[in-house]
Amino acid sequence: MPDTLRPIADAMFVSAAGVLGTLAGRTVKVGPSKPLATEASIRVDPGVVATITRIPSADVSFVSRYNKRDLARIVELMLGTPSDGAELDAMQLSIVAETVAQISSAMGEAIATDTKHDTIGIESVVATESSAFPAPPFATYTAKLDLGDGFATTLTIDFDVLAQHRLVPPAPAPAKSKRGAAAAPADAPAPPPPARRRVEEGQPVTFSPMQPTPVRPAALGHANLDLVHDVPLEISAVLGQTELSLREVVSMQTGSVFELDKLATEPIDLYVNKILIARGEVVVVDDKFAVKISELNPVVVRV
Repeated sequence: MPDTLRPIADAMFVSAAGVLGTLAGRTVKVGPSKPLATEASIRVDPGVVATITRIPSADVSFVSRYNKRDLARIVELMLGTPSDGAELDAMQLSIVAETVAQISSAMGEAIATDTKHDTIGIESVVATESSAFPAPPFATYTAKLDLGDGFATTLTIDFDVLAQHRLVPPAPAPAKSKRGAAAAPADAPAPPPPARRRVEEGQPVTFSPMQPTPVRPAALGHANLDLVHDVPLEISAVLGQTELSLREVVSMQTGSVFELDKLATEPIDLYVNKILIARGEVVVVDDKFAVKISELNPVVVRV
């Protein structure tokens, strides 16, 4: 099977060299690419910064692996300040992440352009866990990017298993006529005209007469009540009300007395869900308090 991804990888390395040269302010030369066959999974390596780039229009992702020590030196070229060889600080790590994201995104755009796919939505992120990488097998390619002054870095690209089929442009379709069919040779006989189908004349649709079902009115006072007859309700019997200050409430103790707003001869109020439905008088039935209703649906007098 021909190595159809090799030209795509070469174009990606050229694109990476262009972005890297712009960031570092140098001319970057690309060495020959080398394919690598591997069945192993990609793992997070402390000495490597890896990105995952997704191309939504092609439904393909690829992994780019950069040498972390070389990236530190590239950051020195970008900032113009040589480091003392210490570990990268937070600002430098941020610059590294942004640098590899730009390079990887540029390679993704190069893929999309060369394979006639849309470049919208291409995104590159730094991978921090091995579970973020695609599953093997991979089509892997490496190349050296020479920045001059004896400084060269190696870039590795890993294509997932679907790239072989989705990144290769499809073969051109045969020419079609104006009606969408493949063009026939000039000396080919004209095809016979299609047979005309007999169209039956439609018949008018008739419906049998129908009458709406009459609605039976419910008996007076019983409309839909059967549906809620068994719903339990809680009734409160209120002797009266009053208002007290917080000082008076907290000073209460056993034996304290406070007055209500009703006289002893006045009926008490019966509430259902805080709605006044009746009034009555307190009576005793079998040694228990009870209420004898004296008025239903009383009129509430608002002062």
